[in-house]
Amino acid sequence: MKMISKRTRFAARATALLIATTGFAGAAPAKPVKIFILSGQSNMTGRGSLGDLKKPAAEQKASLVRFIMAPENVEKYRFLHDGKQQDRAGWTVRDDVFITVGDWPHDATTGGKHGGLAPNYGGFRSAGFGPELGIGHALGEFYDEPVLLVKVAFGGCSLAVDMRPPSSGGKLGEKYPLIVKAVNESIEHLPEIIPGYKKETGYEITGFFWNQGESDMSPAASAEYGKNLVNLVTDLRKDVKAPDMKIVIAVTGFGGRELAGFTKDEPKEAIAKIIAAQMALPTLPEFKGAAATTETRDFYRPQETFGGNKQNIHWHGNGESYWLMGEAMGRDMVDLLKAKK
Repeated sequence: MKMISKRTRFAARATALLIATTGFAGAAPAKPVKIFILSGQSNMTGRGSLGDLKKPAAEQKASLVRFIMAPENVEKYRFLHDGKQQDRAGWTVRDDVFITVGDWPHDATTGGKHGGLAPNYGGFRSAGFGPELGIGHALGEFYDEPVLLVKVAFGGCSLAVDMRPPSSGGKLGEKYPLIVKAVNESIEHLPEIIPGYKKETGYEITGFFWNQGESDMSPAASAEYGKNLVNLVTDLRKDVKAPDMKIVIAVTGFGGRELAGFTKDEPKEAIAKIIAAQMALPTLPEFKGAAATTETRDFYRPQETFGGNKQNIHWHGNGESYWLMGEAMGRDMVDLLKAKK
């Protein structure tokens, strides 16, 4: 299995990166860092429950631990906790995939804002995890180059107002410039994020992941969601100077196929419009071959059966749901990248 064999090469690849960027004669130039932007609202920031690796998994409902330690999954997902580098809780910390979140500076008093990919880059004071975990592992297995995830997501934000892109007209969303700012800041601070990085190493803004829709469930916002989504992607490509940036859009799938938890027809109609717009973007001529929509509705796990909190809109905090969502998004991006090659 590729994932297992590749993990044995983590340290060697990190050493090679350091050698390649030291300037010693005969050293091969380091390959550019692959940068991916992750944005959206609370389900991108993440509400997934990790659980405790040191406690019985079967007793930890709705946690990632319960899912990965199930008999049918224990070997497949062993890489999440048996890596050469681990955090204090026992989770693998990757040394080829890095993540940055939050405003700079990232000093000792604001720790936990960048580092090797691991859990605890989720929402609520960076606890838990979101789709970034599955996305990062998928990308790390695909690339030999270092990968950087720039995660800039905001709870309770609509695309119609808070993240409204320039081309949609009206008042620019106050969060939109923050996405561009986060990308620019991450580039400026690459030497602090990526061990051994030097300017001549270079970077490439390669992809964009979007997970949002909950706050546009009104008749007016959902009606213009498709237009705003197209404008968001188009404007971001321009503003971060990445015209060929690949796009993966996650379906706003909490509630599953049956839209569990929705008690009124109006929100159901709105979410249907949002999902239709998310599905439609990759079929547009300007995005064919460069965009994909990740179906997530089958990852919904009802609280009555699987446990978790009462927040249907946050997938009940179910770690299985958030892992599967991120894993699928990462795989869809890899498929786009393979097609490019």
